[in-house]
Amino acid sequence: MSRNKITISILLLVMLVGMVLIPAVNAEEEDKYSVTSEEAFKHANTRMMVLIATENDSEKWEGASIDPEPSELYDINGQKLYYEFSVYKENTLISRIDIGANKTLGSALRLIEINPEPYNMAETMEKSIEIAKTKYPTGEIVSTNMVVYDYPSVGAMTLVKDKTTGVEHRIFIDTYTLEEIQDKPATESELGVWSMYEHVSKDEINENIKDW
Repeated sequence: MSRNKITISILLLVMLVGMVLIPAVNAEEEDKYSVTSEEAFKHANTRMMVLIATENDSEKWEGASIDPEPSELYDINGQKLYYEFSVYKENTLISRIDIGANKTLGSALRLIEINPEPYNMAETMEKSIEIAKTKYPTGEIVSTNMVVYDYPSVGAMTLVKDKTTGVEHRIFIDTYTLEEIQDKPATESELGVWSMYEHVSKDEINENIKDW
């Protein structure tokens, strides 16, 4: 955890803002509406302080601190989705806060999670790479990122490219079970993956931007 934390004594509530799916945008648009980690950190603090009036047990959060260095979560199409900030008290993780990394996603605050189950990001990514190398021993590892593969499920995605054919394959590993998730569309009854950047119109994107 970074040493230059900002101490907070505020109250956190579970708040899941309505998720909005948006289509892929070109590089110019993505850069225009992208959010820096510094800007996201300000939003995380501001949005949490707004919640203080709605909670009663403020002592629970006295001495808590938010790590200003977030984890970065990506969409399965490669675009950055969220900055995930961890909140600690006496070295114990007590909350996670997700802030949108792109203004076209809608409101800045995406999720406040209370007493979240910790997960090991490095272990998840290593497992993804391990399976990619096993399944495609002659392939070249292109990238490995933490992704939201089926909202709100988080895991690691490794992109591996066949050196002979040039075909790219994706390996998904769930961060809690460390089990492989098949690269196929998710359904109501079966696990799978889907992109959050695919399903709304430009008019809806324009409305989402106004929330910032």
